[in-house]
Amino acid sequence: QDLMWRNHLMVAVRALSARKGRSLLTVSSITLGVLAIVLMTSLAGSGLATIMKGLEELGAASMVLVAPKVPERAKDKAFTREPGFSPEDRDAMTDRVPHLAVAALAAPLGKRDVTGDNGISTRSDLVAADAAFFAVYRMRVAAGRQLFASDDVAGAGVCVVGPKLAQALWREAAVGHSLTTGALRCRVVGVLDKNDRFGTNFGFEWDDLVVMPFRSVAALEPRTRSEAQVILVSDDPSHNDIVKRVVNQRLVARRGDLDDFTFYDLSGVVEKFESTFALMQALVGLVAGIALLIGGVGVMNMMLVSVSERVREIGVRKALGATPDAIRAQFVVEAVLLSGFGAGLGVVSGVTLSLIAGVLVRLALPSWVQGVSLPAAAIAFFAALSIGGVFGWLPARRAARLSPVEAMRR
Repeated sequence: QDLMWRNHLMVAVRALSARKGRSLLTVSSITLGVLAIVLMTSLAGSGLATIMKGLEELGAASMVLVAPKVPERAKDKAFTREPGFSPEDRDAMTDRVPHLAVAALAAPLGKRDVTGDNGISTRSDLVAADAAFFAVYRMRVAAGRQLFASDDVAGAGVCVVGPKLAQALWREAAVGHSLTTGALRCRVVGVLDKNDRFGTNFGFEWDDLVVMPFRSVAALEPRTRSEAQVILVSDDPSHNDIVKRVVNQRLVARRGDLDDFTFYDLSGVVEKFESTFALMQALVGLVAGIALLIGGVGVMNMMLVSVSERVREIGVRKALGATPDAIRAQFVVEAVLLSGFGAGLGVVSGVTLSLIAGVLVRLALPSWVQGVSLPAAAIAFFAALSIGGVFGWLPARRAARLSPVEAMRR
């Protein structure tokens, strides 16, 4: 049995080598299909890993956002209250809440023109926040200090800037300089470390922003309160519901029938994101797999042509005693060998390109998690072998059915 299969393999190698050009064209279609599956799945997996890394660093699964919204009930009472949240609202809803680790008040106010004390101008995100903002978002400071609670209480004219903004405005150390944005002016007391978290957006760029005390901004920016959010962080994602229920009760008691707030539990968002991304990854693999099926059609066409060109050879082998099963097995082996070679080349090329692409992406995005999807490579390889066998079956069946007398006449 081993000798028979070894003979089939040797004949297959000779037959495919005799038609190098046609074999290479057929192999290339299989190679491209496998390469596409490995490359696209690896990049999709790396993207998911990068986003999940950012979310884990942020502790997003334990976060609950309390944001203002247009009320649906008691709309006639809406004009009696100033929309949004104030520091007093934050204190009232978060004081001694079970399982609440930290809470912050922040208002992302969008892009603003920012001018340094040297006259250089640029655009950056303005965020009005309290001292807990940095703890909630786990933002590290590279130079100077964070905002203190006393800065917010006093409405101090101080700020902390992101590294990109500091680099854009000053060549030297930014701490001690001052900047102006609109009617606001502040002295830089701290520069953030790089906090880039790919795929996560809370209304500001992680490395290009200026953070000022909430009360300092609210005194000159009327819409600060209406844009404010209270960010709650529980001690464990399983306790998010408890935190939400307690805070909701306090807000209802404080605001009466006016439902001008809503909750965003990021633990559920993270779970939905994982499932959605997994579905997208599967769709990417499916689309790439179409190229593999096209390659299978190429294998079948080549084998059909090969059968028609080797009719006399088939007749001679049958006349010498070869059974239909042996003829059928010979052509199936050739098809599998052809697709297997293409699949192997596709796996090697896909892994290599995935690694190169990862290096290139990391040059622009240092937080990128480089990876290669080995399960996708294995699945693509064995799928290519199966496709070669399936699409080689029809030509093999045709060859096995040829009459030896009629075949030798051609």
